[in-house]
Amino acid sequence: MEDQDQIPEAKIITLGDSRVGKSSLIMKFIDNRFTINYLSTIGFDLKQKLIKLDNGQEVKLIIYDTAGQERFKSIATNYIKKANGILLIYDISEKITFNNIENWVEDIQDETEEKLPIVLVGNKCDLRDEKKEEKEEEKEEEKEEEKEEEKVGVTIEEGQNLAQKFHWKFYETSCKTGVNVEEAFKDLAGQVLEKILKKTGGKKMEQKIKKIDNLKPDQKKKKDCCL
Repeated sequence: MEDQDQIPEAKIITLGDSRVGKSSLIMKFIDNRFTINYLSTIGFDLKQKLIKLDNGQEVKLIIYDTAGQERFKSIATNYIKKANGILLIYDISEKITFNNIENWVEDIQDETEEKLPIVLVGNKCDLRDEKKEEKEEEKEEEKEEEKEEEKVGVTIEEGQNLAQKFHWKFYETSCKTGVNVEEAFKDLAGQVLEKILKKTGGKKMEQKIKKIDNLKPDQKKKKDCCL
């Protein structure tokens, strides 16, 4: 394990409408637990977890869990300024939460000029599987009614198309089964870390070049081989 002082931090924020499962996603990722009786977040909550990416790099994830209710929206958007990356979440069974994603994009753009890494998450994909199982057991005369209900939900293709529009990564997740939960968080953490390293690496190189430029000519010759 790396020295704790040298492990990079990635600050990420979860955004999305109320009851899309932001807190449940975090609970599943942090503690591998799921409950249907999870209370809505009031204001915001903070969680941390040390993870290891696929390349072996350790990252300390600091996760801002924000409330989706309209009355807490100003608190949620204020934390965008503190974040290095965003999990933007909707509920695949509630089309309105998907339609509101672009409203959240506007809030993000209002709060920061920096282009933050974003991963789009369609949560509760287990509900689609449950509907398929129910559909198989239904009587023929009930199928048309079920089809009308399914139109309220969001298809995988709709999620993929929105992600492509904004050049985001996209996952459908389930807090209940755990599918793609870890993958979504790790993907975002990797993007954040890559961006941080590009920034710090560039600054260190600039400082090194400036330092060499200030050397005397005879000192420069000795240092040139080390660039």
